[in-house]
Amino acid sequence: MPHAGGSARSFVRWRRELPPAVRALPLETAGKGLRSREPRPATLREAAADLAHRVDPPGRYALFGHSMGGLLAYETARALRALGRPAPAFVVVAATRPPHLLGDSPYGPLLTLGGDDALLDALAEHGRIPPEVRRSPMRHQFVPVIRGDLALVAAHRPDPVPEPLESDLVSWYGTGDPDTPAEVMAGWRQYTRGGHRVEGFGGGHFFPHERFEEITARLLDLAHG
Repeated sequence: MPHAGGSARSFVRWRRELPPAVRALPLETAGKGLRSREPRPATLREAAADLAHRVDPPGRYALFGHSMGGLLAYETARALRALGRPAPAFVVVAATRPPHLLGDSPYGPLLTLGGDDALLDALAEHGRIPPEVRRSPMRHQFVPVIRGDLALVAAHRPDPVPEPLESDLVSWYGTGDPDTPAEVMAGWRQYTRGGHRVEGFGGGHFFPHERFEEITARLLDLAHG
């Protein structure tokens, strides 16, 4: 599940280059990418409930979410349990602040910036979009998607008492990402009854794509564990 503004296309390389032992199945939320003609969900939990109906793995599986996608992965795991479906073996949340710390996120204030260029400049400054996106002549097409995703995150409110997952939870962060340091990612511990570990990788907010080979190797370790 991709970052805010991203789509299933964000994982094209994953589908193409992951070893045969691991198969990537990118999930597309309604209103984006290949599902752009569908109505956008009103809340992040609605988006996750919709995705849960699209998770139909043939066997052992895991959920992976990057940034906003990490929140979706957690909420999708909850929605799968509500449907009585098999739980994922583990859930990876990468560069994702835990729900109870979302209030400290910069996403809400960013939505108040006037004009697309101001928003893109601020996102690039925070390392939340690749610099080339700011210069793209197609930015008028994806800025509404970014705004919509940021609104879902900004409006998301955690449950007063977290509902822990039964699955193991793995929290990944980029050592160069100031918004999700190790101590923040450790906050995910309360969201699972299973095992929890925090692991850092070199790079910024987009380390899952910048450090593809390293990430791939770690996913294989987890899959075989």
